[in-house]
Amino acid sequence: MQDQAAGLRRMMGQAPRFLPLGLCGTDPLLTALATAHLAYALNARGLSVWVVDEAAAPRNAATCFGLPLRWTLDQVLRQGGTAGSAVRTVVPGLSCLAIGGGMAWLGSMPEGQWQRTVDALTSLPEQPQCLLLYASPGAEAGSLAMCARDRLLVLPQGRSALTQAYALMKGVQRLYPSERWHVIVMQAKDEATARETFAALASTAQRFLDLRPRWLGSVPRDSALTEAGRRMLTVQEISADRPGVQAFRRMAEALATLLMGAGMYQPTEFWLKMWMFSRLTAEAVTEKVQNVPFS
Repeated sequence: MQDQAAGLRRMMGQAPRFLPLGLCGTDPLLTALATAHLAYALNARGLSVWVVDEAAAPRNAATCFGLPLRWTLDQVLRQGGTAGSAVRTVVPGLSCLAIGGGMAWLGSMPEGQWQRTVDALTSLPEQPQCLLLYASPGAEAGSLAMCARDRLLVLPQGRSALTQAYALMKGVQRLYPSERWHVIVMQAKDEATARETFAALASTAQRFLDLRPRWLGSVPRDSALTEAGRRMLTVQEISADRPGVQAFRRMAEALATLLMGAGMYQPTEFWLKMWMFSRLTAEAVTEKVQNVPFS
């Protein structure tokens, strides 16, 4: 299992590169849990991971990690602080960066100020190989997570969740087109039922959106995961033997394979393109025109 992580490190050895992955979902708790557990599982495989957390406590990744409330990046910069102070270490190789305001905030920032912010972020000693951008449920239209070409939809098990998930995918795709969607099914009754749920969504997406989302995996119903979220236990406090945790580890392996074949970014390149995309998005909203894909 460590071979993939070693391969990634060799690929990135000459110039740091990473894959940004945008996460979204209709259930705030399940999406936050999926983000935190997937980040933790990727880190356990030897990858350096940052989570960009746009959601508010308690339904956010920071709470799942047990991080105390602190200023978000936008608040730090408004107070004259340094960008690096907003990056919080969860465990070695796993960090969380909370950002409020989404594209609207970033698009309004002067280019020179963002360049200085990027310089500060990319000068930190621990740089990510995987950047998970968690969109606050209900705020995807202005989320920085939509700057990622690769997107992961967290789909709860159940027929009623399909309508909401398709509406989310349709709305995001209309504004920010991307052909690289991946899906995980949470609270799955069993693998077969989870795949049926995914197949129903994939069929509808292919028919009406011309999308072919990819199956990444499923997480079985596991009371330890949902109860941990309600009791605000951290990801680190849940036994690695739990079925849900094991499922995330399998998905981390699949995601590591995806990393090996995906087009990755140099850190400065992505952060600056994210600013440009946010600026263009703000202008497009003002002019009421459709956005172009992030590239």
